[in-house]
Amino acid sequence: MEVEVIFEDNEILVVNKPVGMVSNKAETVRVPTIQGFMEERISSDRVSGEGVSRESVEYFKERSGLVHRLDKETSGLMVLAKTPRSFEALLTSFRERLVHKEYLALTHGIWKADRGTISLPIGRQRHNRKMMGVREDGRESSTSWEVLARYNGTKFPPELKVNTRGYTGFSLVSFMPLTGRMHQIRVHAKHLGHPLVGDVLYAGRKRAREDRKWVGRVMLHAYSLSFPHPGSGKQVEFRSEADFAHELTFLESIE
Repeated sequence: MEVEVIFEDNEILVVNKPVGMVSNKAETVRVPTIQGFMEERISSDRVSGEGVSRESVEYFKERSGLVHRLDKETSGLMVLAKTPRSFEALLTSFRERLVHKEYLALTHGIWKADRGTISLPIGRQRHNRKMMGVREDGRESSTSWEVLARYNGTKFPPELKVNTRGYTGFSLVSFMPLTGRMHQIRVHAKHLGHPLVGDVLYAGRKRAREDRKWVGRVMLHAYSLSFPHPGSGKQVEFRSEADFAHELTFLESIE
C-alpha cells in the first residue's frame, strides 16, 4: 500500500493516507501503518533534542512523529513531524485549535439546510467499545458542515442487485471538525440522520452491505489541511482531491 508524499522539508512531512491503512502501530495491528512508514524515514539515533525537553524527545520517538490520526476507513491528508521541536509545535497547534481540516463525504439522504454546525458531546458506546456515539457524559465535540451537491436518484441498475429500500437520495458534504474526537464526523453525520455511504459501523450493516455493491469504501476523505508551519510560523495549506469521481458520475447518471 503506497503512501503519497504531498510535501516534505526539514521539519514536516505531509502525506496522503490511502484508505485501508492504519495510522498507529499496535500489538494487534499486522498491516502497514503510517507510523511504520515514518519509522523508516526517521533514524532515532540521529534525533536532535535541541530546544525541547528530554520528555518531548522520548514522546517524539514513541509516536514516530505522529501528531494526529485518520481512521483506517478514511483517506486523505496527514501532517507528520520530522523533529522533536516540530512535533512539539504541531501538538500545540492542534491543542490550541490552530489547525483547520476539511473533509469531503458522501452521505445518505437529502439534507434540508445548506450549512450548519452540530455541537454535541461524543463518547464511547457501552454496548460496543469499537463505536462512538453522542452521549451526555462524552467530550465536547463540534462539527461545521456545508452541502455541496444533492443526488435524488435511487433507481440503480438491476445488474448491481442493490436493495434500495433504505435509500432516499444522497448528498455530497464538506465537513469541518472544530474538535478532534474519534469518529467525530461519522458520529455527527449519523446523529443528523445522514450517515456516510459505506460506513458499516454507523450506517447500519444492512444498508452498508447494499452500499458496498457500488462503493468500495467509507466515502470520507480529508481533502484540506492548514496549520502554522512549525519552522516559520506562517500558515500553510495543503489539498488532496478525493477519488469520488466514479461514484458521483454514477449518481448523476441515475437521476
